[in-house]
Amino acid sequence: MIAAIATIPETPQSETERPSSIEMPQIKEPLTEQHLLGPFRKIIRVTGLDCTVIAQYENNPMLRTKAIITRIGALAVIALMFFRCGMLFKAEGPTMSVTWAESNMFAFLGIHSIACSFCIFGWTKNGLVPSHLLRLDKVRALRIKENSMLDDYSGLHRKAFIWSAFWFLFVMAHAIASAIGQKVILTGQVVIVPLYIAMPFLTLLACFIVTTCVIYYFIMNTSLSREIEYFNMELEEAKQEERLHDPCILMNFCHRQAELIRLVTKANESLGSYATTAPMFCFNGCINAVYIASGFNKALPSVIFAILLFNLFAVLAMTFFTLRAASNVQFYLADTSRILLDSEEFENTDDSDIFKGYQVMVNRSLKHNTYIRVLGGIPIYPTTMNCAMFIVPNLGSLLALVKNVLTHQGIQL
Repeated sequence: MIAAIATIPETPQSETERPSSIEMPQIKEPLTEQHLLGPFRKIIRVTGLDCTVIAQYENNPMLRTKAIITRIGALAVIALMFFRCGMLFKAEGPTMSVTWAESNMFAFLGIHSIACSFCIFGWTKNGLVPSHLLRLDKVRALRIKENSMLDDYSGLHRKAFIWSAFWFLFVMAHAIASAIGQKVILTGQVVIVPLYIAMPFLTLLACFIVTTCVIYYFIMNTSLSREIEYFNMELEEAKQEERLHDPCILMNFCHRQAELIRLVTKANESLGSYATTAPMFCFNGCINAVYIASGFNKALPSVIFAILLFNLFAVLAMTFFTLRAASNVQFYLADTSRILLDSEEFENTDDSDIFKGYQVMVNRSLKHNTYIRVLGGIPIYPTTMNCAMFIVPNLGSLLALVKNVLTHQGIQL
């Protein structure tokens, strides 16, 4: 068996001929939260949901009072998100009217912000990032060659900052324009002074919460994708050089693949709290946004229509990033089997242990159960993502078509 190979004592001569089966290379500099998250590690404090002190309290009883205050503050922030969402739902107008669609669009995004609030609260309270970094460092140590670019997340931080800036701009433009009109939403009714003054500030807080949550989620998934992609690249290189018939090399890859799948499984136990529910709220917001863009493009003033159209782009981007991050991980996991199935080294091998190791890696790549499932049912991988991104927005266009048919039949909406 392959496992028996690791127990064979190695002589000095054998050490020069081939590496130990699962011996780790030299210790690499461990990743820190600052390396992984960059400036967003500090920005999370602005949300009022950073409960890292609660995780620290488990090892330091002196932090008990601070942990209690932090928990109360975080629950207060979540309560504010519930209040904001309720006000957006109350702005609803007649069925299939533009007010109805706008209210639903931003109310479902309000539910999305509530989900993000609970995610940040839970992730920081349970020490998700430090635990993930420990497991990630264990996998990093199994690389064959060092790659410093793989551990550089500064470019990703810049892209995340640009995306978050656009999200803030579009969402806050809607909140401020609504407040100027003394409303909660642009096409809604005039509301009392305290409410329309408070809503932009609550929306600003919601923007910080949503962007921080999505960026944490995306960066952590990217760390998984990078590690699996690099594993596949080194596996492809070994295949091209016809080194996979070496039992030690094959076992190293087999062990490393098992660690990668274990890393993804543990990460998804926490990241799934966002990805199992958030896409549904994004999809509902997207449907209503497309309905407004398709059904009321001539009925709305240009400025109001432009603001709502920009928010449509923002919702589409949010939905795309939510699905793309998880689907990339699944794509690279499945790509391992493609590399192995394309290899001809195993077809005529007489070594049963090598062939069994090959079968284990192929089966593990094809039959793993590391999917994040939306509402516990629909797995997120490239095929379902592409189908969803095509079908769901078109439901808004279909709704606009129904509305136009009803209008032509003389039914006022």
